Amino acid sequence: MEFYASCPAAFEQALARELRALGIRRPRPLKGRVSFEGSARDAYRVCLWSHLASRVLLVLGRFACATPSDLYQGTYDLPWHEIIRPGASIAVSAHGTNPELRNSRFSMQKAKDGIVDRMVDETGARPAVDTHAPDARIVLTIRGDRASMSLDLSGEPLFKRLSRTVLARAPQGVDILRPDYAALVLAETGFPELCQSARDAGTEPPVLVDLACADGGVLLEAAAWLTDRAPGAARTRWGFQGWAGHDRAIWRELLAEAREREQAASQRPGRIIATDPDERAVEASKRVVAAGRIACAVDIIDPKADALRRALGRNVPAGVIVADTSVMAPDVIPSALRLATDATALAPCASMPIAWLSRPHGGLRIPGRAPSSTSTLLLGSDELQLVCFASASAEAADTPHPGAGAGELHSGKGSGSNRTADQKPSRTARATVDVGDGKPIPLLVPESEQFARRLIKVARQRRKWARREGITCYRVYDADLPDYSAAIDLYEGTPVEADRGQRDRGLAGGGNRLGEEHGHGGCNKLDAAQGHAAEPATERWIVVAEYAAPKTVDPELARDRMLDILAIAPRVLGVPPEHVHAKTRQRSRGGSQYGKQGASVRHGGNPQADATSPQGDVLIREGGLSFTVNFNDYLDTGIFLDHRITRGLVREHARQARTFLNLFAYTGTATCYAADAGVEETVTVDLSNTYLDWAERNMALNGFTGSAHHFVRDDVLAWVEQQVRGHNRWDLIFCDPPTFSNSSRMGERTWDVQRDHVELLKGVVGLLEQGGVAIFSCNLRSFKPDVEALRAAGIGLEDITERTIPEDFQRNKRIHHCYLVRRL
Repeated sequence: MEFYASCPAAFEQALARELRALGIRRPRPLKGRVSFEGSARDAYRVCLWSHLASRVLLVLGRFACATPSDLYQGTYDLPWHEIIRPGASIAVSAHGTNPELRNSRFSMQKAKDGIVDRMVDETGARPAVDTHAPDARIVLTIRGDRASMSLDLSGEPLFKRLSRTVLARAPQGVDILRPDYAALVLAETGFPELCQSARDAGTEPPVLVDLACADGGVLLEAAAWLTDRAPGAARTRWGFQGWAGHDRAIWRELLAEAREREQAASQRPGRIIATDPDERAVEASKRVVAAGRIACAVDIIDPKADALRRALGRNVPAGVIVADTSVMAPDVIPSALRLATDATALAPCASMPIAWLSRPHGGLRIPGRAPSSTSTLLLGSDELQLVCFASASAEAADTPHPGAGAGELHSGKGSGSNRTADQKPSRTARATVDVGDGKPIPLLVPESEQFARRLIKVARQRRKWARREGITCYRVYDADLPDYSAAIDLYEGTPVEADRGQRDRGLAGGGNRLGEEHGHGGCNKLDAAQGHAAEPATERWIVVAEYAAPKTVDPELARDRMLDILAIAPRVLGVPPEHVHAKTRQRSRGGSQYGKQGASVRHGGNPQADATSPQGDVLIREGGLSFTVNFNDYLDTGIFLDHRITRGLVREHARQARTFLNLFAYTGTATCYAADAGVEETVTVDLSNTYLDWAERNMALNGFTGSAHHFVRDDVLAWVEQQVRGHNRWDLIFCDPPTFSNSSRMGERTWDVQRDHVELLKGVVGLLEQGGVAIFSCNLRSFKPDVEALRAAGIGLEDITERTIPEDFQRNKRIHHCYLVRRL
């Protein structure tokens, strides 16, 4: 019989090695799969024991498939009554297209018709179709004018093997690395072969040293290999149970063998030494290890070379080193690199190969070790890199390396940089800087001392200014030094409690979300003093936004500078490392202000938190009002600090207004300012449900609830056109559109503020009451209003940009443009 095991890209060679170790003859690695021939016993063994395969499929047949009729006939011709167990439910999935079969759903339906018709003709019974949990899952693959049909013997993907207990007890927000990716990290070090060799020889099992244990995913997988536990042993539902050829006796025999092997391995359970420079990762790993009931010894130690030396002890067996920094905060990565350098200088670790999983900022360079391979992996939408280092000789470990002192980042995708020493001197962490706390900070780039001195100076100046002005959230640094091109924003506030129950109950009878004709009701501002406890102590956070370096700048050097910024900034500003958030942005040439950060789905399931989750939110104060900000999920935090004066301008004009309209409202901060000024009615319009919900929460947080406050989810341009034809008019309008948008929710239309601002402002002016005013803002640095076209349309524009740029943004006076708009 012909089978294939599917897998993620870049897994193929490792999976082929694993199948050979399982006794499979001549496995053939292909793109995204490894094919093999064998018996049902062979397929069962792969299902039960493979750490790397995603699914195991039995190839049922191939046929010509250029047209829909070819697909139906080719499917019908297969003996489905001999393939599907009587009474089993089925589901069909389709992959691939050709000129005549361009829709996968249509192909799936056509194949299903062929299967059902053949079974009805042969047995007189129609099989049940269950797309959610079928007994037999059939896979159709179309390539050109050929098609193949396969039966999925796995059922659920094989990597879905984390127990419910582990997932439930993992700390909230922790996304455990998917088991097959954890297995690949270990497989690339030769760890499975070391485990098997020790069992065959009856010697001590290898030791695993995990220098960045992250969420504990690699620890769980390593424990399975050390204890010889079959990855699929705990699973009770399999795809082959719906196969007519399923041999229960063989399967029971293999399960019994797996139990015997695990029992024998428990006599020598092996040892794992784990650490992480991030304390949160250590705590998460402890909980995951406890929930996983790992039988072997797991020693979680301090992230120091001395602690590792003590944990290793004497007579260290063979072993490997791994690290997962793919979810590590960027500011912590230098500590992980220094730990790796110190660890590999220890004699017991000199002969250990290393596998390091990281984000795609380049591979990792460790003094004395040359990368033997670098693989690019995709986990959902996340791109990762797996860098492997061959073992060094023990003699090399005893000789100080010229670059010893810190690991470094490099951008090459092979076995290192092609630069010579004359072209670029090696940078080490020998250079340090003292920022005044008596604890020198190791630097990857010696010139980073200049950045530290500059940051100390401007931070002192900004602190005095902010205290004088009563400002708690402000920009500290804005690319003051061209080589250190980043913006650093400081936020003071308090974490929002996970349970927002008391505050969210105010929304139950809150604002009108329907966008109907607007009535005029009074403002329902809650008594701020009622039932309040003592104010909680404030904490500090910083957001470091790196401007993407030009292509002329060496990416390795830019990355090292950024890592130095992340090491220096929290020490200078008195911010704990866990409150540092790093982002990378292009200098604004266009794009939505609503940029979302990539979400990681590391265990293969759905993310447990969405953008509206309170987890990670922080409560800040500005202008006597409260707002929530979010540092984790989006490129922007929920409040534009450069609009601080502009929001005050909204409040000033709102004191003479009765009605207020906020267009492209984002999180509704301007609406809060208008409501605080005493307007009778507000309307907040945005295309995003996420941000509209956020705006409503901000309003409720400040006590502005009730039928006088409306929240409209709509395409703003279309909504304005509709309102102009109606009778609703407003005294004050705030309009802050994105620079560019091509949201699918806008249909075929796109938005460009330079191209479309005249038409937008025509609509905005058309919504003003007689004598009303609009405040128009945009963040396109090169924006130039078409004054003549606006004047011809009866629109007057007053440029007030200069007086709306706050003190902390004076270095970047093109951060936004701002205008007062009136009807001439």
